[in-house]
Amino acid sequence: MDKHTVIVIITSVIIVSIVGYGVWNIYAAEQIQFRATNQDNFRFFGFINEEKISICNPLPFYTSFNNFKIKMNFEGRDVGELNFQEISLAPYSEITTQGKFTTEVFEEVQYLSMHFDAMFMDTIPQRIDLRKMVINTEVQIQIIGFIPISISNQYSALEFWEMMNSDDEYRC
Repeated sequence: MDKHTVIVIITSVIIVSIVGYGVWNIYAAEQIQFRATNQDNFRFFGFINEEKISICNPLPFYTSFNNFKIKMNFEGRDVGELNFQEISLAPYSEITTQGKFTTEVFEEVQYLSMHFDAMFMDTIPQRIDLRKMVINTEVQIQIIGFIPISISNQYSALEFWEMMNSDDEYRC
């Protein structure tokens, strides 16, 4: 083989590897799982006070994400966001990480968190419509180092609370 053919083959392998890793991260972002570090003990109040969560990679290859956000939305407006930076996960493993919670309406978020926790634990009657609280998760990835991709999921407050307290689908 001449020198140019070898260079083209090597370059092609490198390009395919980089694009393949990016596509893999997109697929992995859709598959990651998360839950509270204290199973059966997730509380929204702890969540807003920067509680740690466990993030699981149930797939057989390494994956990494630039940013992972969990956003609280009440009555159609964002009330707070838990942000995790630069997450790398080994195959079939989990990490426990602590995010940074930010909000402009902390007192309101505290009240809502305590109220929803108490409603879900059946210690107070339902006074707020459960459909008003929505939790959005967003995983941000960069393909080839600069093309941003976001993978989003939306949960009702009850679905999110049950998922964080459940071991049913968590595979780590």
